[in-house]
Amino acid sequence: MKRNISKVLAIVVTLALVMSFAAVSASAVTYTAANGTDEFEFNKYLVVDSDSQIPDAEFTFNVVAGTAVPGGADNALEIKAGPDADQIVIDSAVFTLGQSTTAGTPDDETDTTAQYATAAVGIDLTGVTFTAPGVYRYVITEVDGQQNGFTYDNSVRYLDVFVFPSEADPTALEVTGYSLRDAATNFERVLDQETGEYKYQYETNPNVKTDNFTNEYEDVDLEFTKAITGNQADKTKKFAFTLELTDVNPGSYALEITGDNVVDTESTNVSVDADTGVYTITVGDSGTVTETFYLTDGDVVKVLGLPVGYSYTLTEDAEEYDSTASTVTGYTDDTADTDVQSDVKTSFTNDRTGIIPTGVIIMIAPFAIGLLVFGAIILYVMSKRRRVAY
Repeated sequence: MKRNISKVLAIVVTLALVMSFAAVSASAVTYTAANGTDEFEFNKYLVVDSDSQIPDAEFTFNVVAGTAVPGGADNALEIKAGPDADQIVIDSAVFTLGQSTTAGTPDDETDTTAQYATAAVGIDLTGVTFTAPGVYRYVITEVDGQQNGFTYDNSVRYLDVFVFPSEADPTALEVTGYSLRDAATNFERVLDQETGEYKYQYETNPNVKTDNFTNEYEDVDLEFTKAITGNQADKTKKFAFTLELTDVNPGSYALEITGDNVVDTESTNVSVDADTGVYTITVGDSGTVTETFYLTDGDVVKVLGLPVGYSYTLTEDAEEYDSTASTVTGYTDDTADTDVQSDVKTSFTNDRTGIIPTGVIIMIAPFAIGLLVFGAIILYVMSKRRRVAY
């Protein structure tokens, strides 16, 4: 309902404008001031690939007074610079990991390569005081957080606030509507063919948007595994892998884990949802996280949805094994990289191979056999003497 105000406003506000300004011009009136409301909101859209998840993300906005437009020229309507811009509170747009999405993009829901999530952003103007009737303009922009992976909406939105005398009390002002547009559109005075009266309306602008800011997020995955080889190797042995991620946006990232006891239960960075069994790794405000995983032969860890441009380093404690990086089939990417722009699959192979000393056994075998035979003869002789004694 709130988001529809701006769409309906272009149609219905024109009559209100004519009636109100006619009343204003008829005589000087001392008005009872009005405060703004907190009932207007716009949409924030976040677009990701069709096979990606919505990440943890927060976007903020700035608002300043717009530029006044004098009236009179070509019968244009005056637009006033909005007062008390520093008293306006705009909510943050908050998205959470795995948030539900709509297929496509906000402009094309048939786009099979993308999906998007929506966050409603409220604007609170209750701290703003309007002392005269008119149209008041504010300028809203998104703060560019410059976080990796995000494309920010750097376009400008113009919020027009309509303030007119109340129908119940013509000396008392009230906010009658809001309109959010992507162009500083003027008002023109036109003749209403149906009523024969003049009215004000927005000038035609085919590029106007009315309800949103849209951002995009480009992400990649990091996957690593372990192989154990060699005739003296223990394929059930766990090896400690240390993963360091840097230049990562704060928030939680989903993990896909193949293998048992891969995560240390005492970890403060990795957690698991008791209901879904889904693991996540959390990155703090520093944008850096270091975590240890324990992998044996065939175990796999996959970090999902990392922003393009991040960096990583993967090391392991090979103990007494010979370790070789990036050698497992299909996992041959480097074990460290910066400014990552694509999916990564890396690995370590641990080998323990040696010659079993079978020659020693062969050399002592004849002596062992002779000793056994000699012992058997002694036992036989002793047994025979006992029988003779009886």
